[in-house]
Amino acid sequence: MMRWWLTGLAVLLLWVAYGISPYVALYQLSRAVQAHDTAAVAQRVNFRTLRLSLTKQALAAAVDAIAARRDLSARERTILTEASGALAEPLVESLVTPETLIDLLDDGWPVRAGLTRDGGAGEAASGTPDTSQGSDTPRGRNGLGFHASTVGQLLALFRSAEPRGFRGMVVSYPPDRPLENRFRLRLRLRGWTWRVVDLELPGSLRERISQRLTGAMQR
Repeated sequence: MMRWWLTGLAVLLLWVAYGISPYVALYQLSRAVQAHDTAAVAQRVNFRTLRLSLTKQALAAAVDAIAARRDLSARERTILTEASGALAEPLVESLVTPETLIDLLDDGWPVRAGLTRDGGAGEAASGTPDTSQGSDTPRGRNGLGFHASTVGQLLALFRSAEPRGFRGMVVSYPPDRPLENRFRLRLRLRGWTWRVVDLELPGSLRERISQRLTGAMQR
């Protein structure tokens, strides 16, 4: 009887450990981002799958922008679409490095990749950071960064969590923003480690990447 009781307790403890493990991983990732610890971030990210995901998002945004242009012929749209495919991969390569990913997760914008904010993306046209939103966040950030280093922030992410089978989970952040202004971070359990495998970008950032691609094609 005691043996079965101990077995049940062990299973329960393992289940509890599994249940909290993705939030421990989110906490560790947040701390690594705040410390600008590139080695720790690299251990918690699958850069291959993340690169593929962001390439698809960049290409889709560029194709939508090209399709919306009424001044182009069907042939011109085809040429630009093919060109955007060739340009999307090197742009994403510049985005998906530990340093640039830290920059993106820290405040929601990859300035290191050369993507400057515009007036609609959290920075005034003059180049002065907009602190009207999220002015109480650390270092005057715009409130779009990934923050999971306190109990309150982890609970907010918990409420936004969506299970993806037994080994996957998606969290959207910042949880207090409209859905179109949120990032969606997907984690997958491989072995004993939860890793970031996908990051769905908000509309404003996808649009800015699209502008970067189409601007490069026009030069």
